[in-house]
Amino acid sequence: MIKTSTRETQVKLTVSVPPSLHVLLRGWALCEGRELTSVVLQCVELSVRQLKSNGSIPNAAIRAYEAACDERLAVGGL
Repeated sequence: MIKTSTRETQVKLTVSVPPSLHVLLRGWALCEGRELTSVVLQCVELSVRQLKSNGSIPNAAIRAYEAACDERLAVGGL
């Protein structure tokens, strides 16, 4: 039996940052030979994990996120 994986479509967001933060993020990306978007995504992921762990994200948002994850797992057959 061959299992096919479903790939979640990504959502594009536009974020405005102060020039000094852009310089920092761009420099980080250049130093590591990465795309700027990769560095920004890492920042968002780590920040959201931290905010979730310290209780800063409303419970309703966490429940909606967990429901979406459960749905993805069900569709993927896991």
